Amino acid sequence: MTEARTERAEGDGSPRRLPLLAADTMRRDGMDSGGAAADDARRTLDAAGAGSARPSWFDAIPPRIEDARGRAIDYLRVSVTDRCDLACVYCMPPGGEDDHARRTDLLTFEELTRIVGLFGRSGVRRVRLTGGEPLVRRDVVRLVAGLTAAHPGLALAMTTNGTRLADLAAPLRDAGLRSVNVSIDALDPALFRAITRGGEVADVLAGICAARDAGLEVKLNTVLLGGVNDAELARIVALAWSLGAVPRFIELMPLGEGARLPQATFVPAAQALAPIAHLLADDAAPAGAAHGPARYRRAADGSGRRVGVITAVSDEFCGTCNRLRLTARGDLRACLAAPDGLALRTLLRAGASDLDLAWHVHAALGTKSAGHGFLDATRDAHTRVGMSLVGG
Repeated sequence: MTEARTERAEGDGSPRRLPLLAADTMRRDGMDSGGAAADDARRTLDAAGAGSARPSWFDAIPPRIEDARGRAIDYLRVSVTDRCDLACVYCMPPGGEDDHARRTDLLTFEELTRIVGLFGRSGVRRVRLTGGEPLVRRDVVRLVAGLTAAHPGLALAMTTNGTRLADLAAPLRDAGLRSVNVSIDALDPALFRAITRGGEVADVLAGICAARDAGLEVKLNTVLLGGVNDAELARIVALAWSLGAVPRFIELMPLGEGARLPQATFVPAAQALAPIAHLLADDAAPAGAAHGPARYRRAADGSGRRVGVITAVSDEFCGTCNRLRLTARGDLRACLAAPDGLALRTLLRAGASDLDLAWHVHAALGTKSAGHGFLDATRDAHTRVGMSLVGG
């Protein structure tokens, strides 16, 4: 029985300078660049206006990927579901999104594995599983094990709200997961319930401890909410450092529900973290093997501990963006703020070859913007980008 059938049974004119996948690499791996199915797939996508027919010269380009501005892509964020068991005030409406994917709309594990392999051969070295909440996807441990077996050279990470991590941390580590980012915006139980609309911080803390005990690298993600969780930041740093984890503070992004919050809720990271500045050294910590947008400061006590800051609004890092996002429905987003994406699922299910998929990715990256435009577009436009639907 295939993955797709199993899940249904369980319920619920691009610049030539952009390199991607070499034809000889694909043929060595048994990838067919022709055939009636691939022609049908091209016609399907072309009719939808999502790309143009693959030119003959594309068969001979080298196996790496970058966008039209020369930014190399080596990091893929993969959403495995758009559903979540919490409804954080900056992420999801109280009753959930109106447009959750149906079961048959989700990429199957086989399709996810194929796409990840495609990007792995294109220069991606790190894959992060996201949601929604990835741990609500049935058999997610089996997905991690399958990705590890099929693509052992990739570093697998996950971002989770931690509510189910206590039971799954060890199985995920055994399946091949290496690191986990846990979202935690407050330690006060009542405040945590208010921000998450009903979550229990004790469940998240148990998950964090389980992840540490399982040997996973742990980072804690906290969204800065002005006038809401200001007093929690020092406590979160102390908790993270006591557990050997790295705390990271993220500026509120004006997307989806975050764009609907009062403007006073947004505070620049430099302002929000001023009360804990005495804990940090003045100079930045070495970048090390940084994969994402966080910038780090060292602890003032010389212990080597760090605090990360993600300043998507006050000090954007778009010039060094190395990421793409794949939604649970199979849409490839070149930017978190982009309202639309390339429908890879349409191609996959129409029988496209990997070379055809690579061409359409190539064409889509030719239009990747220089920046996210948070401060340029209208507030209403950003409300139409649901964080849980895109993958955060």
